[in-house]
Amino acid sequence: MTANKTGLLKSTGLYSMGMIFLRASNFLLLPFYSQVFSTSDFGNYTLILSFYTILAVVVQAGFQASLTKYYVEAESSDEKKKIFSTTVSTLGIISVIFAFGLIFFAHQTSILLVTTSDYSSIIISMAVLLVIETIAFYNLHLLRAREESKKYVLVVSISAIINLLFNFIFISSFRLGILGIFLAQIVSSSISLLLSYRFIKNDFSFQIDYRLLKKLFVFSLPLLAAGILSTFVDVADRFLINHYMSAKEVGSYSFAYRIAMMMNIVVISFGSAWNPRSLDDYKKKIFSTTLPVVFTKLFFLLTFVFLAVSLLIDNLFTFQFYGKTFFGKEYYSGIFIIPFILLSYLLRGLSSFYSVYPLTTGKSYHYLIGDLVGFITNILLNVLLIPKYGLLGAAVATLVSYFLIAFYAFMVSYKALDFVYEKWQISFILVTTTTFYLVSSYLNNLTLDIILVVGYLLIGYRMFLRRKEGVNIFKVIK
Repeated sequence: MTANKTGLLKSTGLYSMGMIFLRASNFLLLPFYSQVFSTSDFGNYTLILSFYTILAVVVQAGFQASLTKYYVEAESSDEKKKIFSTTVSTLGIISVIFAFGLIFFAHQTSILLVTTSDYSSIIISMAVLLVIETIAFYNLHLLRAREESKKYVLVVSISAIINLLFNFIFISSFRLGILGIFLAQIVSSSISLLLSYRFIKNDFSFQIDYRLLKKLFVFSLPLLAAGILSTFVDVADRFLINHYMSAKEVGSYSFAYRIAMMMNIVVISFGSAWNPRSLDDYKKKIFSTTLPVVFTKLFFLLTFVFLAVSLLIDNLFTFQFYGKTFFGKEYYSGIFIIPFILLSYLLRGLSSFYSVYPLTTGKSYHYLIGDLVGFITNILLNVLLIPKYGLLGAAVATLVSYFLIAFYAFMVSYKALDFVYEKWQISFILVTTTTFYLVSSYLNNLTLDIILVVGYLLIGYRMFLRRKEGVNIFKVIK
C-alpha cells in the first residue's frame, strides 16, 4: 500500500510505529539502563556510540536521498535494480574496509575515546555492526522509497523486539555490560538484514555501474558533508562536555537527550513519508497534498510531543511504584535540558518539511549550507557556554543551531513553495501549547498534566488531524 493511497498522515503514523520499535534501544531500554549503569558508564557508552554515529554517516556516504530520488524517477525495473545494486554493493565494500581498520586499531581507538583500552572488544563489535547495519539500513531505505510502509514496520518491529530481548539476556544474564548493547544490536541488525532482503532481493545483484556511481556520488557529496555536519551538531557537545566536565555529566546529559529524542521519532517518520511522496507528486507536476494542511498537521504533532514529554517526564523520575522509580534517580540532574532539546527537534521537523525544495530540484547543496551554519554555530556556542553554564550551555547551543538550520531551510524554500499558511490554526496551536506548558509549570500536578496532554490531543484530533488531505494543485517548483 503506497503513501498516496493511505495518506501522508497515515504513512507518517506507520513509520512512527516502526521508528518507535527501531529505536527501542534508545528509549524503551532507558529505564533498564538507568538501573544497571552508572552515569559515568553511560557517559562512556555515549562517547563510543557518538563516534560510531559519525562513522556510520561517513560510510553511508549520503546516498539515502540520491537513492530515493533516482529510484523513484527511474522508468524501468532494470534501471531501478541497477541503481539500488550499485548503491548497496559500493557501500558494502566501503563498510568492510572501515571495519577492518577499526579492528586493527581497536586498542588505540578505545584509548582515544575513553582514555583506556578496556573497551577494545566493544570497538571490535562496533566494526562488525557497521557492516551489517549499513546494508540493512539501505534495504529498509528501499522499502521507504517504494512506499511500502507496512513491510518496513514489520521488519523493524521484529528486529527491535529481538534487540530488546537480547539486551536483557546479554546484560542481565551474561553480565556483559556495555558490550552487551552492541552485541544485541548485531543480532537484531542481522535479523533486519535477512528479513528485509526477502522483500528487496529482486532489486539487488552484486554489480557496480561506475557511470551511475559517479552520478549518485555527485548528487550525494553535499549530502554527505551535510550529514557529517548535522551529526556533529547532534554529538559534538558530548565530547566537549567530557573535555570540560566529565563522563558522569556526559551520561546525565545524554540520558535526558535520549528522552527528548521521542520528538525525533516523529521527525524521521514524517521525512520517511514526505520525501518519496513529494518526489512522486513533483514528477507528476502536481502537489496532490495540500501543503498548508500538511504543515499544520505536522506542527500540531510536534507540539503535542513537546507537551506530552515536557509535562509528564518529571514524574517518571519521582513517582515510586513498589519503592522503585521508572528511571534511576541518579540521572535526574539532567532533565532540565529536555524542553530545549525537544524544541530543537521540533525545528528539525519543520526543516524536514522544507526539504522538499532542494530534494526535488536537485539543489542538494542547500543541505550543506544549512548544516554548515548550524555546525559552526554549535561548536562556537558549546565552547563559549559549556565552561560557564555546563549542561544548560550545551542545550542552548543545540537549540540555537537548529533554529538557524530551520530558518535557512525556510528562506530558500518559501518562495518556491507558493502556498498560504493556515495562520489562525497555527496561532491557536502556539497559544494553546504555551498556555498549557506555563499552567503545568506553575501548578506542577500529575493529574492536571495528564488532563492537559489528553485534552490537547483530543482538541488537535478534532480540529486538525482528522481533516482529509486535499487535491489542490500548487505552483510547480521551478
